[in-house]
Amino acid sequence: MNNHLYGNLIFELSRPGRRGYSLPQNKFGHHEVPAEMRRKTDAELPECDELTVVRHYTNLSNNNFGVNNGFYPLGSCTMKYNPIINEEIAALPQFAAIHPLQPEETCQGALQVYYDMQKALSAITGLEEFTLNPFAGAHGELTGLMIIRAYHQSRGDMKRTKVIVPDSAHGTNPASAAVCGLEIIEVKSTAEGVVDVNDLRGLLDDTVAAMMMTNPNTLGLFEREIPEIQRLVHECGGLMYYDGANLNPMLGVCRPGDMGFDVMHINL
Repeated sequence: MNNHLYGNLIFELSRPGRRGYSLPQNKFGHHEVPAEMRRKTDAELPECDELTVVRHYTNLSNNNFGVNNGFYPLGSCTMKYNPIINEEIAALPQFAAIHPLQPEETCQGALQVYYDMQKALSAITGLEEFTLNPFAGAHGELTGLMIIRAYHQSRGDMKRTKVIVPDSAHGTNPASAAVCGLEIIEVKSTAEGVVDVNDLRGLLDDTVAAMMMTNPNTLGLFEREIPEIQRLVHECGGLMYYDGANLNPMLGVCRPGDMGFDVMHINL
């Protein structure tokens, strides 16, 4: 960015007396704001013309690296799955204008889209059921971990309070587990950057609720020992959680459910 032309802050471009708007003529007469409701000092707002504001924020946006102007190898999970056309379709009034409390018989088309989506996601992932309630990937993680915790508690297995997380994991993995009230146990990676199965064996006992994995992992490597990892975790009574952040390379090749994962989220 050329700081001389655009500035880092909109306040740096402010000049006294500049205006970026013109209000319509008041048609309702003059009314004074009661003294007790007025500010004691003027609001410290930047004074800029409209063109300066547009140029400033457009140039700031050009500093962002996005899926529409470069290749994303990892991260930015939701952006990878949502072409712009999806946003346009979601904005159609037939979807956007639905009221949460309107009669079900008036929105059967949208409900069919929900149902078909859930069945498609189940087919893609090899899992039995899906919910569209979580709003984001981290929210999906929390939902999945709550389901795992509820599963163990429903069986009277109250001491399963530990979640095993690789040292290469997304930061949201341990964060979601902590928010869910679970204890995080870190498993080491090998020199090749994948889960160290030997280290994992020493962490497994009857207090383990689940293990969270991303595949390919955050280093971009395919975890080749998943069959052995899921066998060990299941044998000790734990469940396997798949972080769907990097699901794209797997699509059409293999399915998390077939690899032994019990719960997962997809960033949609």
